[in-house]
Amino acid sequence: MTSSKETKKTKILVLGSEGQLGSALIKTLNRNFIVEGINKKKFNFLEPKNFSDLLQKGNTKYVINAAAYTNVEQAETEVDFARQINGEALKFIAQACNEEKIKLLHFSTDYVFDGAKGHPYSEEDKPNPISSYGKSKFLGEKFILENTENFLIFRTSGIISKNQNNFIFKIMSASESQKELKIVDDQATSLNFSGFLAEAVLKILKDNENEEDKSKGIFNLVGPNFGSWYDFAKFAQHLCNLKGINSRFAKINIVPVNTEEMNFKARRPKFSHLSSDKIKHFYSLSLPNWEKSIEEILS
Repeated sequence: MTSSKETKKTKILVLGSEGQLGSALIKTLNRNFIVEGINKKKFNFLEPKNFSDLLQKGNTKYVINAAAYTNVEQAETEVDFARQINGEALKFIAQACNEEKIKLLHFSTDYVFDGAKGHPYSEEDKPNPISSYGKSKFLGEKFILENTENFLIFRTSGIISKNQNNFIFKIMSASESQKELKIVDDQATSLNFSGFLAEAVLKILKDNENEEDKSKGIFNLVGPNFGSWYDFAKFAQHLCNLKGINSRFAKINIVPVNTEEMNFKARRPKFSHLSSDKIKHFYSLSLPNWEKSIEEILS
């Protein structure tokens, strides 16, 4: 068995180190590993050919890509930009990792599916993205599969954190200037706290260090239950009432609406919840439900 002292010598690069997920990964993985955060200044996803240079600076064992273009709506008008960051750049990252025999861990999304299945998607289901964002993320997955054999792709959904740039804090902010909030109630997915995702990655990497690491492939990494965006908003409002915080949001009228009423540019899957059966089997790993995720960011 690998000692914690030996594990601490293992170096990890985290791309997207300043984002919701990247910052949580750095904070959590630092307990057991040497972690270097890679931000936009250190690596430009629009010029990814020099990624191999980052791998020459030390004995890196893992690269974790937590960077992404995540604005689903804006991706419809910035198609090439989203494709470059979420897709094309992964070709060079995967190639460099493969050449240096470094394991690549990459985060993808439930939006690689069209939502037509009607019940949770497994890793074996065939992706069929219906938005520019979903297509760009699926392209990234394909480049990884084509360019390296040593990888883990984690499909997740609805990442939230105490950082302001997520669904819960955006609707709280919107409540300050609106008389009511119209929230979609016909799309089902799951919210996942970035800290829970980071703890899951820590467990997986510690398991990999303690045993011969042969695991690879795609794993869904989400909580067990799903809800609509309206469900998430109402639960957050309920917590604010209980805790006596954000009085404006706590009292505002939240109205359920159909997707069609919102006039979104991007198509979104109606049901994109992911099955977590595979990761439970491989790693004995279960994430908390979405209610716990919302409780964490409002604690």
